[in-house]
Amino acid sequence: MAMIKKTLDASVIFHIVKFSETWKRNGETITAKYGITTQQWLILLLLAKDPNILYFRYVSHKKPMMAKEIANALNVSRANVTNLLNILIQKGLITQQEDSSDARRKRLLLTRLGTKLINQIEKERTCYNKKIFSGFAINQKKQVNEFIDLCLEKMYTEAGTH
Repeated sequence: MAMIKKTLDASVIFHIVKFSETWKRNGETITAKYGITTQQWLILLLLAKDPNILYFRYVSHKKPMMAKEIANALNVSRANVTNLLNILIQKGLITQQEDSSDARRKRLLLTRLGTKLINQIEKERTCYNKKIFSGFAINQKKQVNEFIDLCLEKMYTEAGTH
């Protein structure tokens, strides 16, 4: 049997992973009511340029996003994103448009239906977030953000990418 010692560093990582997994599962409960997955919802939020998404801190987007950029933002494969995008297109939530400077590139845009869906889910997200975070001081929430920001910066520095 391996001798693994309990350490605070490893414990922090597993706490963050568990928090993330639980948050995603709870998010699935919300998005399932609207017939989409949390990954599809995240794509819609990226296309809506949700200012809470860290990706936009590092990458500026003047033009609508492309599939490659969404894959990068979500840290998933392009094939995975393509499948998700096809579903969102079939549901009428997003549309593709040729890039003005290169017709081979396809830019992704929210449709009115997609924007309406985001607004509906946003009401539930806001309510859920308030319920979960209501017992915490602003200072505590800022400390969590700062801690994770510092960890991400160190990870990015080690990997040499964002």
